[in-house]
Amino acid sequence: VWVGGALLFVPLGLFATPGFANKMSSLYFAQDELELTQYRRKWLPHLISILLLVPDVVLLKSQHEVGATLAWNIFAIYAYIALPMAVCMMRPPGKLPLDTGDLILVLLLAVPVFTNYYTYFLPDVELKIHDGWPKISMLQLTAINAGLFVFSGLRPLRDFGFTILLNCRDLLRILTGFALAAALLLPTGVALDHFGHAPGRPRLEWAVAHLLVIFVLVSLPQEILFRGVIQNLLHARLESSAELKKYTTESQERLRLSSYPGYNAVSNMEESEDEKVAGQAADEEIDPEEVSAFSSPYKEFQDLHSRFYARGVCCWLALPTCRDWGALFISSILYALAMVDHRAW
Repeated sequence: VWVGGALLFVPLGLFATPGFANKMSSLYFAQDELELTQYRRKWLPHLISILLLVPDVVLLKSQHEVGATLAWNIFAIYAYIALPMAVCMMRPPGKLPLDTGDLILVLLLAVPVFTNYYTYFLPDVELKIHDGWPKISMLQLTAINAGLFVFSGLRPLRDFGFTILLNCRDLLRILTGFALAAALLLPTGVALDHFGHAPGRPRLEWAVAHLLVIFVLVSLPQEILFRGVIQNLLHARLESSAELKKYTTESQERLRLSSYPGYNAVSNMEESEDEKVAGQAADEEIDPEEVSAFSSPYKEFQDLHSRFYARGVCCWLALPTCRDWGALFISSILYALAMVDHRAW
């Protein structure tokens, strides 16, 4: 049983390793011999689906399931893993973020992370660690592993940021967020009497272990899904829509050529002096930075955010653009709705 449980955490460790997501993405997106076109290796998602199924098969067999029941449960889990992979393969790479394909992927991966009453038809094996501690859910970790392969390797998101390497700035962000959360939530919890009364003071090692289990089994999947995927997709969609609107209305003004050189290869093989001057003026009119910004609008916003957050801890309490606030607000509303038992509605 615990062998299958340990195998569930292998993809989490692999993607937390620096460089693994880039290698997975470069393996999936390949170029032809002349490096003119890019194509996708369709066999890789099928291989990933089979590999992700291995710990599930081990856990299902540990429940002493045999015959048709075991075969049906394995097929159901494999279909659930293969469906996001198929959607990812069918999604055109040129689509805007958060299109129909992305919405289907998010819904498929989000439901097992929070609720199991919508996935009652899917088998799930839960491993108990200790009384009162979160259980290891096979279905939840399988969904997170599939999401990591999809949004880090097969359909990579910019600024996903899932890595085990932390620098001083990351530690400061963690401490700042922890202090803000404690300042807001502790008084609220005391006022609403949400804290129970422990019979005695817990031992330090058990408290730390309990905190780590909550972080790995509860907080980390929610962070990956909401801050890593949903908020990232919202931010990318808002930025892409704004850039498309900006450059479709202003591109002619930004890249407008004031005059064109006259070329007449039939009657006049040599350019006149006026045509040369006009051609030079037209060439000088084009700014390479404007052309690169037009072809890659994300680069400007990446530079903007990196410069903004590099100023210090106090700037993390603010956001550079209104679109950042919009993505944060929408993802927070979605998170609040997901934490509610919808059956009570």
